[in-house]
Amino acid sequence: MAGFKKLMQDAGTYRKEYDVALKNLTRMQSQYDALEKKFADDGYPFEVETEQGTKKAPIVTTLEALRRDILAYMNALGFTPLGMKRMEAAAGAGARKEEQKDPLAVLLLEQIAADSS
Repeated sequence: MAGFKKLMQDAGTYRKEYDVALKNLTRMQSQYDALEKKFADDGYPFEVETEQGTKKAPIVTTLEALRRDILAYMNALGFTPLGMKRMEAAAGAGARKEEQKDPLAVLLLEQIAADSS
């Protein structure tokens, strides 16, 4: 978490409320790194033979899902150009309102709503 937290602090976007999301992102990144190493150590087995024929290896499916989830968290936390742009736009819109809303909270809620639909 320290690495992602430091990046947010350097960018001026860190808040204590983001710690849970940062812990989740760190955990997913650690899982991804461990699986990527295992995948490489095993010789990158993209396919496995089953009784029904050749299928995508389960580790590939898991890596794809983790990569997708990591990118969603990174976007929501402003670690990508798109995420930063959205945070800046949300911050600008929030500044115009009488009650300023947290741009990351807005983005996280939008991401959760998009994922559940």
